[in-house]
Amino acid sequence: MNIINLQINKIIIHQIYQRDPDGNKISPKQSFDFINFDADAMLTFKSRVIDALGAESKAVEMTIINQEQTDTPYIVNQLSETEISDEYVQLSYNLANKLADAQTKRNIPGGIVVVFSGTYGATPKKFVGIMKAEIYSAYQKLTNENSNEITLEYIEEALLTPATKLYKTAGFFEKGELDTDGDLNSKWDALVCDTQISQTDGKAAARYFYANFLGFGYPESSAKTTKEFYDATCEFIQELDVTEEERYDIRNSLNSYLRENSDSISPVEFAGRHFEESIRDSFTNFLEDKDLPTSAFAKDIKHIESNLKTRKLSFSKHVKVSAPSQVFQELVEIETISEDSNGNPVNWTNILVKDNIVSQE
Repeated sequence: MNIINLQINKIIIHQIYQRDPDGNKISPKQSFDFINFDADAMLTFKSRVIDALGAESKAVEMTIINQEQTDTPYIVNQLSETEISDEYVQLSYNLANKLADAQTKRNIPGGIVVVFSGTYGATPKKFVGIMKAEIYSAYQKLTNENSNEITLEYIEEALLTPATKLYKTAGFFEKGELDTDGDLNSKWDALVCDTQISQTDGKAAARYFYANFLGFGYPESSAKTTKEFYDATCEFIQELDVTEEERYDIRNSLNSYLRENSDSISPVEFAGRHFEESIRDSFTNFLEDKDLPTSAFAKDIKHIESNLKTRKLSFSKHVKVSAPSQVFQELVEIETISEDSNGNPVNWTNILVKDNIVSQE
């Protein structure tokens, strides 16, 4: 997200806690006053937001899944529209409560929840941000003895010093009008930044934050779906009760199928071509259990190109055989040997390479 002309109008911070030894939720500490940073502190805070969610960040674009009135996206949408300070304060505290509810495991640390909003863009549009900073030190400085508020001194130390890491940040950036069907994806671009989220493999360790709390999911991506189909099919093949020769042949068939000059993948077609009839239903059920499509979908092999180019076999005694997939399929034959020349049971593999040795190391 290219965030320009960022203006932050409201910031409020609540504190959440780790669950007690019995796993019970401890209610967050609510703040009632907005944070007023001086000019330098606000500039630093803006840079933190841009570092987390801007064009050069590792933020991941996601899809808004949960959109009921009690879900975080709906609350954020309400918060973006209210002009009443007391209502804003309460809605922001509702978000802190939602995060505390989502942190169901006792090992998830507490910290401070920063809810902030304003505008961005050359033609200003609304945005709402949520940060969770997992802070471990200086708890004695958290509360002002007179106001019972988290102290500004502590907030500045927690958010603005270079040593502090903002582990989890979410941003809702307005992009258009709400569709007539009320889908919040038509109004907001949703981004998440987490130190454990990777744009490359699309995995996020903190599922409680992006899914359980924010109600987000990964957008449908043909490249991601293709990779997940490939990984799941390889797993299914590995678990089949077949000989190694058959397993080898099916793996080659999978690679060949994905290299075909086609713009789509049909799991049913693949199963019909390469699996025995008795296991085709098991395969589609396996995909459904992993929330993968069984109907045709667009193919994009950019995440698995290296897998399709080279086939590798590894054996328990560190013997490895590798070759380009097409060469492997055409020139390598594999046979499982179950007993030796004396009739003793063994688990060996006979490999025939239809080519001559040209060099040795």
